[in-house]
Amino acid sequence: MTDASLVIFTGPSLGPGDASALIDADIRPPAAQGDIFAAALEAKPKAIGLIDGVFQSEPAVRHKEILWAIGQGITVFGAASMGALRAAELHGFGMIGVGLIYRWYRMTPLAADDAVAVLHGPTALGAAAMSDGLINLRLTFKHCRRRGMFDRETERALIDIANRLPYRQRTRATILEVAHAEGISPLPDLAAIDKHWRDQKRLDAEALVKLMAACQASDRWPQSQPPDGQEITDAWANDLIDAGFSLDAVTGAL
Repeated sequence: MTDASLVIFTGPSLGPGDASALIDADIRPPAAQGDIFAAALEAKPKAIGLIDGVFQSEPAVRHKEILWAIGQGITVFGAASMGALRAAELHGFGMIGVGLIYRWYRMTPLAADDAVAVLHGPTALGAAAMSDGLINLRLTFKHCRRRGMFDRETERALIDIANRLPYRQRTRATILEVAHAEGISPLPDLAAIDKHWRDQKRLDAEALVKLMAACQASDRWPQSQPPDGQEITDAWANDLIDAGFSLDAVTGAL
């Protein structure tokens, strides 16, 4: 049986099947506004892992609901994508960040949110990534340059193209096509880039799941002082009602 005391939101960074192979947990699609609140109410889990979340097709998961969950005694982890963003923003309030991307966001407060954004498929099919995250592209191009595949000038040009492209169009193939059209040379072929692909989002997501699995095995969970003042305000109550919660569910959580 699935261990309902652990809830993990994932998709494009780490597929649900791959996550399930690493941990016995309730694996859910990328989180939207209200999803962490719902998990806390329904499952009353020991821990929640936030890896992926939506941000454009639906309202993004709110800081307030993460803080509220922490205030209920739930350990909340974040990594890789939306989880890394929220953990960097809330690390001082009890959310536990995991991985390189989380650390980068903590060290770079003005870093663009879309550095981890990708286009992904339907959640019913696992929400697989259909574009490449900018953070993965930057790390891959640096990795290739250090192995002598091109020089620093070409690396900067490739990153500039990636920055210019909307996140939905950021793929290795598209970047190389634009680079060829702009006369950037020398360039490796796509197969060479693929060989050295650095999927940091997946690595960080796996690190989060493995950390949660270790805590699950020992039944020892990192604890932090719950933040004060996490009552449900009128504004947040309206957000929850907009997300589909009944007035009774919202008032019952007060």
